[in-house]
Amino acid sequence: MDKDISKIPFWNNLTENEKEYALSSAVFRCYGKNESINGFSDSCLGMIYIKKGSIRVYITSGEGREVTLFHISQGECCILSASCVIGQISLDVLLTAEEDTELLAINSGSFQKLMESNIYVKCFAYQLSTNRFSTVVWVMQQILFSHFDERLARLLLSIYEKTGNKTIKMTQEAMAQEANSAREVVARMLKQFASDGYIEINRGAVTIKNVEALKALLN
Repeated sequence: MDKDISKIPFWNNLTENEKEYALSSAVFRCYGKNESINGFSDSCLGMIYIKKGSIRVYITSGEGREVTLFHISQGECCILSASCVIGQISLDVLLTAEEDTELLAINSGSFQKLMESNIYVKCFAYQLSTNRFSTVVWVMQQILFSHFDERLARLLLSIYEKTGNKTIKMTQEAMAQEANSAREVVARMLKQFASDGYIEINRGAVTIKNVEALKALLN
C-alpha cells in the first residue's frame, strides 16, 4: 500500500503528517471486467488512482441511453467520481471497469481536508477537474454538432493510432457506447464505410482498409 499511494501526483508535496493521514484514509479495491464501481460505505469514493486496468466514465438518460464522457487509464487519477469532493461539481457520473482493475481511493472527507491544508492538493484537484470538464464539453460538442460518420471515423482512427493495429476487435455495441449512439446506427454506418471501401467488417472486429479516406471525413 505505501508504495502504491506514493505514486499519486501530489504525494511528494505532502507533509509527513499529511502522508500519514492520506495513508490511513486510503483503501485498495479490485474490480472485475464490466463491474460497476460505487462508493464505499454509501459515501463518495473521493479521489481514485488507477493502479491497474481502466475505467469508463459515463452518464445515462432517463431512457437508459449511455453517453461516454472519458476513460481513466492506469496511472491516472480522477475526482469526478465523487461530486462531493469539490462543491462546484454537480455532474453525476457512473463508472465501470473496462477490464480487471485495481485502484486506490482516498475518501471524500479526507481528500477535502487535504485540499484545505495543502495548496498543492487543491491546485491538483481543480486542474484535474478543469481538464475533465473540458473533455466533457468536447464530447457534448461532438454529439451536438458533428455528423455521425465523423464521430465513428474518429473513434476507429483513435483506436488504430493507439494500438497500431488496423484490425479493431470491438463489438458494435461497444462502438455505440464509445461513439454515443445506438448500435443500429453504428451497424448502418459500418456497412456504408465497408461499401465505400474504407473498412472490412468481420465478426466482432473491423479492419481499416483506407486510413486516409477516414481521415478525410474529419476535414
